[in-house]
Amino acid sequence: MDFAARLYELRENANLKQIELAQKINLKSSAISKYEKGLTQPNIDTLIKLSEIFSVSVDYLIGVSDIPNPYTAEKFTPKEANIILEFRRLSKENQIRIDERLSAMIDAQDIKDK
Repeated sequence: MDFAARLYELRENANLKQIELAQKINLKSSAISKYEKGLTQPNIDTLIKLSEIFSVSVDYLIGVSDIPNPYTAEKFTPKEANIILEFRRLSKENQIRIDERLSAMIDAQDIKDK
């Protein structure tokens, strides 16, 4: 889905009129209309504001990803978020080792649960 369609969908799902969205980001409603028709593209600052309003990533907004917001805090407990941060600090080699161990643990658990 491209940016124009995604913006329209997000705005409609939020029950916002073009003028209401425009007011939230200090634009004219004609700018929102042009975005939704694919006539113009927003600048980076506007993309960031739109992503914040709709609680989605910029990648989702511009159609690069189909995951609305993979990094929302409510999806992870503090412990889970910490594990992700620690994992990112590891070397690629150690990340591979963790991934292999995790897969082995899940496989063993699946066998045990059967």
